[in-house]
Amino acid sequence: MAATLVVGAEAPNFDLASTEDVVLMLRDEVPRMAVLLYFFDGDGDRVRSDLKHLAGGQRKLKDRGAVILGISRAKVAALKELQRELHLQFPLLSDDRDFSSLYGVVPPSEDESAAAALYLVNRDQKILWMASPAKAVESSLGDIDKALQTLPSPMVNYPRTVVNRVVNWWVNKIRPPRSA
Repeated sequence: MAATLVVGAEAPNFDLASTEDVVLMLRDEVPRMAVLLYFFDGDGDRVRSDLKHLAGGQRKLKDRGAVILGISRAKVAALKELQRELHLQFPLLSDDRDFSSLYGVVPPSEDESAAAALYLVNRDQKILWMASPAKAVESSLGDIDKALQTLPSPMVNYPRTVVNRVVNWWVNKIRPPRSA
């Protein structure tokens, strides 16, 4: 049985096939951006509503420095169809090896409805915010936004020389050449 995850704990890594025909690994995603993980089973009304709300909030999440990954036990082909049908602009990952259980997400029994879970993972691969089982995404987006506001700039851990080179490049690329 997996350890109970809490805010501040290290998020378990995974490597899963995505609807973008690549294998995505959590540890490769988090150094660049915070990652919002949405675990779901099936494609019922609740899941469709949640995915639509995530898609609607995707731009604001990106502006706050976060990307969305949807994770389901469904096959990649079914997830591609769901992604196409809902016009989702973020990848859906097929959890064929049950990494979801590391997050405490278990498949529903026959007499239970599937419960969704949300985890916000920061750039250090620590859980910043979580809701498992999750309430509707629509009502969680405000809490997620508040949690993202607590994150430092992605450049906070870069050496000063790297930051200076980036700023120098940015300034010199944007400014037009001075006339003599």
